[in-house]
Amino acid sequence: MKSSIASPTRANDQLHLRWAMYASIMLTALFIWVYHYEPFTQISEYVNDKVLDILTLIPSLAAAYWGTKLARHFNQAEPPYRIWNTFAIGWWFWVGGELLGFVYDAIYRNSSYPELTLIDLFWALGYFFFGISLYYQFKLINFGKQRRLSLLYFLFIAIALALAYALTQWAFNAGLGADTAWLVVYISILYPVFDTFQGGAALRLFFLFGRGYLGRPWWGLIAFAIADSIYIFFWLGGDQWISPQAYTLLDLFSSTAYLSGYIISALAFLVAGDRLDSLSAPQAYHAPAQAGD
Repeated sequence: MKSSIASPTRANDQLHLRWAMYASIMLTALFIWVYHYEPFTQISEYVNDKVLDILTLIPSLAAAYWGTKLARHFNQAEPPYRIWNTFAIGWWFWVGGELLGFVYDAIYRNSSYPELTLIDLFWALGYFFFGISLYYQFKLINFGKQRRLSLLYFLFIAIALALAYALTQWAFNAGLGADTAWLVVYISILYPVFDTFQGGAALRLFFLFGRGYLGRPWWGLIAFAIADSIYIFFWLGGDQWISPQAYTLLDLFSSTAYLSGYIISALAFLVAGDRLDSLSAPQAYHAPAQAGD
């Protein structure tokens, strides 16, 4: 029979999670309030935007930091280290993208952004490392089927590139993005396409791992898929197809989902790291069917 008395380590884990959840709820509520009511526009619109950027930067840093900390629970020779370290590198590139946003906003405060910036490079590198990390994860799960998995991986990349091309052509034929260079529209559409594919892979891992805590850090990618899809639709001019009320609600929902992507992954990294603190790394990482709580 299991003891009804929680271990000190388990109690500390629950305390960490409880405080992190409280902080996440407060941060999300503050973000929604600032985004919707724009209280700092009394100073300037720029200040209000920077407050929102800071509120977004906080969970992005948390996700990258706790992701890196999770990877360090494993030895470098172990497959899980390669999975989580690669995943954390992707998050750090996205943190870099968020920080570059501050730089570009300051430089182009009174003018328009260039169509392509270093921010796009950092987003792209983040997607690259996320994709490699997912490949490593599925490779570990499907041990003995590496060749087939490699073919599927490159096939999915090819499909994503082709789908983005088709959607770009559709956007121009529909009169969207008419004043923007074709390559810029293509890259912008590629983001939600990659989000969708990686979000689908994250859902697959969710069903494979069940309630396993090592399957949860991927869930944030699903929120980004939703957020980016709505954002790109608006950016291409889709807001002209819906009512102002619907636009306001969808815009708020998209921005909150974007923030939630960082929060979900950060909390999942924290939970997984706390669980591994009380276990030895080799024992903690079993097959998906054994990774449940």
